[in-house]
Amino acid sequence: TLNLFEGDTTLRADCWYPQEEEERIRRILVDLRGADNMSGMLLTDNRAMEASKVMPPTYFKPNDIVLPAQWLVNTYGIPRYQEANPAIFAVVTFPFIFGIMFGDVGHGLCLMLGGLWLMANADELKFTTNENLKVFLIFRYMIAMMGFFALYAGLMYSEVVGVGVMLFDSSWKEPADLDPKDETWTLTNTGEVYPFGLDPAWHGATNELLFVNSMKMKIAVLFGVTQMLLGLALRFGNALYFRNWIDFFCECIPMTIFMICFFGYMDWMIMYKWVTPMKEPPSIINTLIGMGLGLEEKHPLYEGQAGVQSTLMILTAISVPWILIPKPLILWWQHNNAQAHRYQELAMENELDPLAAAELGGMGGPGPGKVAAEEFELGEIVIHQLIETIEYVLGTVSHTASYLRTWALSLAHQQLSLVFLQKILLSQFALPVPINGIAIYIGFALFANVTAGILLGMDVLECFLHTLRLHWVEFQSKFFKADGHIFVPLSMRSVLEADQR
Repeated sequence: TLNLFEGDTTLRADCWYPQEEEERIRRILVDLRGADNMSGMLLTDNRAMEASKVMPPTYFKPNDIVLPAQWLVNTYGIPRYQEANPAIFAVVTFPFIFGIMFGDVGHGLCLMLGGLWLMANADELKFTTNENLKVFLIFRYMIAMMGFFALYAGLMYSEVVGVGVMLFDSSWKEPADLDPKDETWTLTNTGEVYPFGLDPAWHGATNELLFVNSMKMKIAVLFGVTQMLLGLALRFGNALYFRNWIDFFCECIPMTIFMICFFGYMDWMIMYKWVTPMKEPPSIINTLIGMGLGLEEKHPLYEGQAGVQSTLMILTAISVPWILIPKPLILWWQHNNAQAHRYQELAMENELDPLAAAELGGMGGPGPGKVAAEEFELGEIVIHQLIETIEYVLGTVSHTASYLRTWALSLAHQQLSLVFLQKILLSQFALPVPINGIAIYIGFALFANVTAGILLGMDVLECFLHTLRLHWVEFQSKFFKADGHIFVPLSMRSVLEADQR
């Protein structure tokens, strides 16, 4: 392996190492010097590293809780050196969004118990030869958290295996003169508020889907815009940490203005309608369309709505050219200034006038003061920024709509659970005695297998993949470059195996 070094009598090798391991490496070199009569030295040159403009590798030391999220992020792309790591946030946001899709007390409890079992038996299972079980073992903490948030969302939906559960007294009461023969009847609201989650009286109501779908759609949009704003906040953090003021003023600020003035305002209207009683509440979609077209709202939400919306729309419109135009012009101006500075240095070193120095540098003339022509194509920068602007502006619309998949999957999960329960198990109770006893026994076994195979198998995988998509595209696209390279420690075994191939 000495061919990886440079030099004749003194061998030198350039390498990356974690800063926290520096003292340990020095101690090892000192020990080797005394034991084998060899001389070793560790030299660091941070200035040379900065001058080379080589991006250092990214090094992670994730624990068992962060490791699954880090794997998912690395599958999409490796974070840049010292860039904000999406895995830290995905530890919480991933199982939370999964829970919104998979919300059910019974199914979430099964998933959480499975994760807890893997956690309790991790020491025994880590020696298993089953590759699939190894993957589940690595994801044990995430599986337990996914089950916990699914259980919590199920309590909020008041759903246990697709059926509403009455944990508290309902705020809806049946009429006193109710005829048991009636197929439908109208409930009256007592004016009280159900203490936690959705009132189970909505389950089985004729307008259940109309109400629950509206609620879950709005919840999906609220959490979606919140997560995208978190991504923009991390974009601010990256710009501040790397002191990239061009990105800070020309991308971060206008992108946030665009997001808040339109989609943040939409979220505010959703919550305002929830807490404000109205006789004729306007449609939020129609309000947003009117806001974009400058139409007058016939049934305003609040006083002065027209003036507020016109101001927000002006800020939204200004933010688009703000993202598109200033950055390429500033980069072009910086490049010209840098080139002029180099030509002045070349003129001073070679005792030439600036025009002759510019001609010499432009032709790649000889001499120690030669200026290396840097590649800078203004057209390419403008096209790149144009694509970035179009992608962000249109992406915020499509990404906000993409979060509606959380509502769609939640609806599908609830309806599948209900259909399986009614058609496979509950239908057996209507059979005559004693046939119903045998039918219930067989139906329960079939129901348990269908629940395990479809709802706890296929549906878990489906919700997992959709949650992964929301993190990779909708969340990480707001700040994540994903063009780094992972730190790979030196392994003599790997080097020897590579040579043998």
